[in-house]
Amino acid sequence: MKIKQLVPGATIVLTFLLSYIGTLSLYHRLHLRVARVKAPTTHYHGYDLNKRAIRRMKTLTVLISAEGFGGISRGTGVLIDSRHVLTCAHVANHHNDEMRVFLYPGYISAVAKTVYQDQSKDLAILELDVSAKAPYWPTFEPNVWDGEPITIIGNALGSMKWFVAYGIISGGDKRDLYTDGLVLGGDSGGPWINEKGKIVAISDWGLGRRGEETGISGGVAAKTILQFLEDWKHPSLLQRLFGGE
Repeated sequence: MKIKQLVPGATIVLTFLLSYIGTLSLYHRLHLRVARVKAPTTHYHGYDLNKRAIRRMKTLTVLISAEGFGGISRGTGVLIDSRHVLTCAHVANHHNDEMRVFLYPGYISAVAKTVYQDQSKDLAILELDVSAKAPYWPTFEPNVWDGEPITIIGNALGSMKWFVAYGIISGGDKRDLYTDGLVLGGDSGGPWINEKGKIVAISDWGLGRRGEETGISGGVAAKTILQFLEDWKHPSLLQRLFGGE
């Protein structure tokens, strides 16, 4: 049987329908392929973070106690080598009082004295009267991003030893970073670490209103700390003359 030749109009309609069906088939194949790809997610708390990184940083975090005629104060610090601790200047500013530094997990203590500080950065270096041992020393990370999860370690309220909290980086300025993480009195000088276990800041202050915490806190940023450490190790002539005070 002979197939009759289609009229030109029918040929155009048939071509259009076949093209449309082919386009739909391609669309559905692509759509299904895209649908199988999982959407990216953000885990606020940062864990799987680093049980290992937290344990490592705890061993480098020290508790600081100053007692004397000026009263009793508590703070936190970070071992940066066997004889020196990084902390905040307002924690270390106890010239007439004895400062004791407690090494993790608290069985060993040392007497400390302030050997260098910069009030404008609120940073200080303490020197221990004995050597501390550790298989590694901390590293600092100046590159951060808003929303990055962090873990905070400190001496919360001066009595909650090696207290661990978490939050995110909520912004920053030229000197400091901000966080929504829990930072309380006694935490000053304690490290904020990222998911790789590197220090991005140390706790410095918390905003309050009528004696109540607002939940917004600040820490001295790693970029500020690195400049401070460079000034300590390679002081200028003026710093040598005035002792870095």
